[in-house]
Amino acid sequence: MKNVKVLKVLESGPKTIEEVSEETGIPGMEVRRYLLRFAEQGKVESYQKAGKLFWKLREEDETEKEFKYVG
Repeated sequence: MKNVKVLKVLESGPKTIEEVSEETGIPGMEVRRYLLRFAEQGKVESYQKAGKLFWKLREEDETEKEFKYVG
């Protein structure tokens, strides 16, 4: 599944859409669509560095884990 490939590539560290596309063989626009969907789900986040947009897996902090199970 393509979406799993995108997440797997990000396990090795932050990457641009172009780098993810190159490593997975998935067209850039499709990679962008997956990343935006993952961002909505809270799985990835992006940041800008040196004029480029990088994407990385989102790390949950301890307070988020605590409140996830509060009913």
